[in-house]
Amino acid sequence: MGAFSRESAVRTSLSRVLKRPDGIAESTRWHFAVLALVSLVLSLPAAFVSAQGNVAAVLVLLGAALVLAFSCIYVYVSRQVPLWLDLVDVVVITAFGLACPTPTTVVAYVFTAVWFRALYGPTWRSLVRCAFLALALSITVVLWPLAPGHTAAPATEGLFESFPLLFLAVFIARQLGGGLLAREQGTRRDTALAATGSQLLGLTDSVPIRILAWTACTEICAATPGLHLLKAVRDGTGLRIAGAAGGYLTIPVTLPGTVISTTPDPADARVLDSTPLDAAVGATLDWTCVSLRGLHENAWMLVGAPKKIPSDALLSVRDLINQVALALRNSDVHQQLTAQAQYDSLTGLDNRASFTAKLSASLTRHALLDGVHVMFLDLDDFKDVNDVLGHRAGDAALIEVAARLRACTRPDDICARLGGDEFAVVLHGATDLVARDVAQRMVNSLTSPIVIGGRIARVGASVGIATATSEIDIDELVHQADVAMYAAKANGKGQVQVYHRDLLQVDAPRLTLEWQLPGAAAAGELVLHYQPIVSLPETRCTGVEALVRWQHPEHGLLLPGHFIEIAERTGVIVDIGAFVIRQACTDAATWREVHPGIPFDVHVNVSARELDHDDFIEKVLGCLADTGIPADMLVLELTETVILDCPLAIERLRSLAAHGIKIAIDDFGTGYSSLTTLRSLPVDIIKLDMSFVAGALTNPVDRTVINAIVRMSAELGIQTVAEGVECLDEQHFLEGIGTNAAQGYLYARPMPADKYAVWLQNNLHQDATKLGAVLTAPHATV
Repeated sequence: MGAFSRESAVRTSLSRVLKRPDGIAESTRWHFAVLALVSLVLSLPAAFVSAQGNVAAVLVLLGAALVLAFSCIYVYVSRQVPLWLDLVDVVVITAFGLACPTPTTVVAYVFTAVWFRALYGPTWRSLVRCAFLALALSITVVLWPLAPGHTAAPATEGLFESFPLLFLAVFIARQLGGGLLAREQGTRRDTALAATGSQLLGLTDSVPIRILAWTACTEICAATPGLHLLKAVRDGTGLRIAGAAGGYLTIPVTLPGTVISTTPDPADARVLDSTPLDAAVGATLDWTCVSLRGLHENAWMLVGAPKKIPSDALLSVRDLINQVALALRNSDVHQQLTAQAQYDSLTGLDNRASFTAKLSASLTRHALLDGVHVMFLDLDDFKDVNDVLGHRAGDAALIEVAARLRACTRPDDICARLGGDEFAVVLHGATDLVARDVAQRMVNSLTSPIVIGGRIARVGASVGIATATSEIDIDELVHQADVAMYAAKANGKGQVQVYHRDLLQVDAPRLTLEWQLPGAAAAGELVLHYQPIVSLPETRCTGVEALVRWQHPEHGLLLPGHFIEIAERTGVIVDIGAFVIRQACTDAATWREVHPGIPFDVHVNVSARELDHDDFIEKVLGCLADTGIPADMLVLELTETVILDCPLAIERLRSLAAHGIKIAIDDFGTGYSSLTTLRSLPVDIIKLDMSFVAGALTNPVDRTVINAIVRMSAELGIQTVAEGVECLDEQHFLEGIGTNAAQGYLYARPMPADKYAVWLQNNLHQDATKLGAVLTAPHATV
């Protein structure tokens, strides 16, 4: 078994010697080793010819050549040049030179050996080795007359003159080797970071994210010999080690708290006492620390290296930390939204999405059966609870309401909070009478006062009931329950109302809006307001976002918050979206005609319902064809949740992008899986959520995240637009991190098309004035 292992090791070493390795530095070492061996072989023929008849000289030549060849191979395989090997080389080269026709015969090998060995070990060893080899050549000349068969003094022309060149060769080889090694190490670190960033795009679980991060740390250490990494977490007065990369004699479990200075800002901390760190490594190193507060941890990455930490390696560590911070934030959002995907975060009931999915499944399962009833419940006087006791008390009241509703229903029934003070219940296998009794029981349960912090809150409930039939679809069933509920409220508080056709005559305010909304576009009541997008730092208008408003004949100008939810629920959003795209393209064509050659985009928001519509692509392309604006002038904005809500979203957006239409991700970083979205879609623009922008000046985490998003976008060739910019300090911060454009009240509020046309004219005029001032300014002379 031992013989087999030795044979296998020999085969492995030979394979390593014979095969040219990958990598610039390793390939250079291999070529220099081959060059040394070739120069040794080329020096033998003349020596053998000269030694004809001298068996001793031939044996010396063969023995010396074998030893020198072994020396080269040993250095290449072991990647080191021990001092004893240098001394052996001196003796063997001296013997080899004495057996050659002239001492100068061995000079070629000496030069190639110096070049090759200079790639290993410190510089002072290379200089000592060079002196040893020069000494060997000098000894050869001195001993030459004493060697058998040598009757005259040797020819030494140029031999001693080559000694300065020998030392120069060492210097050049050291510089070349150092440069190649630094380049290869940098390439390996960059490759590790790029691979890690690519893999992080597909991860939303924090555990594999952290595992991948430490794998990258190990690769960075492997690419930077002597680099050591330790993650130290503040634990009381001490430090707990939570991870390590690089070689250690023993990885400590804890460290004294005095190793790192205590400062108000963790980013200002530094290593005060490196003794425990050096003891863990077994060598004295230069240490620094990098704050990990971007990972939401009171922790630091301790970075150590011999003599001085390479700046490029430290930068790679910082870049990795930023990548991981962004991935972990994305993971947190993913975990939160996963929890919110089914349950209401406040009450623990099913949320609207889960209610809709379960109701749809119930209708499919009970398609041929009676007994599926939908109840919509809206609280009475709940606004008074919020106004008098505060919103915290209102939340507590909602939690108690949810508990009472659950107590009135069976475990298999669906109980959901749709939002605000609206709840819904789905009963299975119940008669109309049973459904009405359950609804009345819920109303009665809420008549009892709710005690909140020693204070009394009173709420009631109005309930609407709709019964499923084999012909009804989910939208109509929900609509009927909604109508019945508003009819119950119209009849007085604490009422239960079963849906019937006559209820459509009820003049409830919400129903009025719901009925009026479908005809709003045809009646010319929908209008667009536009908010400019400006470039940074020039603040030149490069685009505009179209925002829909409803000019209601009775209620005045209504913002989207008053009607978009109704439009989404009833499906009218498809018609509204079609109007918005066509009107925005029409207005953009007008501005393009007035300002030819001025590049700007028009941004239009797209909902899941629109994207899911079969003729959405045809409508968009039709608008472009009718208005004559180029495809790359239109930007479709969508949130990440839109992609989740529409199974065909990615395919249809890719089709639109293939026509030249730009895709923007709105509110980036707040959706389900931001990084996954970038990898799956042809994204052109990322719009940074205003919550990040607002917090960037005061919140270090928001600042780190927005900086990482902008840097990542720049590397991916994606433009960034910051939303909600309201002050110059925010603009200056965004300029400093390389944000491409901004949008917010600092520049302009949303305005009608005619006012935007005037604003655009003024903006372009100011930009032209600035340009003229620059062009006419006297040039400085040097």
